[in-house]
Amino acid sequence: MQRSAFLLLFALGAAPCFAAAPVTVAQLEQLVAAAQSKSDKDINNQLEEMQLTERLTTPRLDRMESQLLGIRPKRALLALADASAFLDVPKADELALPAPDAATQGRILSRAADFVQATVTRMPDFIATRTRARFEDLMFGHMSPEPLSVSYQNLLDRTSMAVQYRNGREVEEPVGRPAPGHYVSSSTGLIEWGVFGPLLEIVMADILNGKVGWGHWEQGPSGPVAVFRYAVPEERSNYTVRYCCFLSSDHLMRQYETVPQYHGEIAVNPETGDVLRLVVKTDLKTDVPMYRADVVVEYGAVEIGGKTYICPIKSIAISTAMALFTPGMGIYVETEPDWGTNMGGKDQFKVTSINDVIFDNYHKFQSEMRILPFDSKQGATDGR
Repeated sequence: MQRSAFLLLFALGAAPCFAAAPVTVAQLEQLVAAAQSKSDKDINNQLEEMQLTERLTTPRLDRMESQLLGIRPKRALLALADASAFLDVPKADELALPAPDAATQGRILSRAADFVQATVTRMPDFIATRTRARFEDLMFGHMSPEPLSVSYQNLLDRTSMAVQYRNGREVEEPVGRPAPGHYVSSSTGLIEWGVFGPLLEIVMADILNGKVGWGHWEQGPSGPVAVFRYAVPEERSNYTVRYCCFLSSDHLMRQYETVPQYHGEIAVNPETGDVLRLVVKTDLKTDVPMYRADVVVEYGAVEIGGKTYICPIKSIAISTAMALFTPGMGIYVETEPDWGTNMGGKDQFKVTSINDVIFDNYHKFQSEMRILPFDSKQGATDGR
């Protein structure tokens, strides 16, 4: 198998046979800047052999992507950026400002708690478009006993959903169909839930009941952003991990759920309390069929009905789970402890999935009413 096929496994913590070349964000920027003089194939091959050692922020990713012309290099850059989403930013992106004292930190966190409460209770009914690109590092063919490909370029599909937020709840409706020719896995991987309010509310409450400390300052869109680091023990955790799907003891595919301990970061506008980034990194037990289940959500200002709100604009979910290949059916999480003796052991295959999600096209939800002619004998008619 080619060296480039192991990039995603390496970047996400698995052990590849060949080490990808570690690069900083600055080095990646130099490579992309020189892309104009190279073919799409050359730049794509270079990106495949890289592993970022720092987080590639969304603004930097957008700038780099605009310099690339080909679809494959852009896809490789996106996967590379997503795999780095849970790393620290380059030191150049941290602000050399003194850490606030304990009292000031407390006030910032209090403003953040007020912001979360206001977001959940005062958000208007709206509609937004959610566009999701799904990647998996294992791809099988029908009746194939071995993976056909182990590469982050396995784009399963790219789909759009009209997400309606009404009365504090999300309602999803598909928009269009997956692009033709895309492989669609029966496994959806890590299930994202509550992005428009409940997730932030639950994690914020857990943070305030867990351990929280100062991280650093970062440059935000309108000024310094305060970044705190937190840890929530299992006995105080209310965060649920959901993964679809696994083969249970009754040989049926079932959704897996667990409430683990977790840790991460929360980035806050110190003046307003607006939460601009939330990182959730789970600490899963060794006896569960999953190895990783991490989520990051970025928030930004959007206009809804003539008013500005802080809403999700991007999320990345990365999961690694035990995998079972059933010919003709796809990849599924496996929970039987003695499975796999005929395939070299239950740990022969692990599937890593990435969900890259963009939220845009926000607008106010307004129900439509159509007045129909009324006949006292027949009731309402359509006027025809």
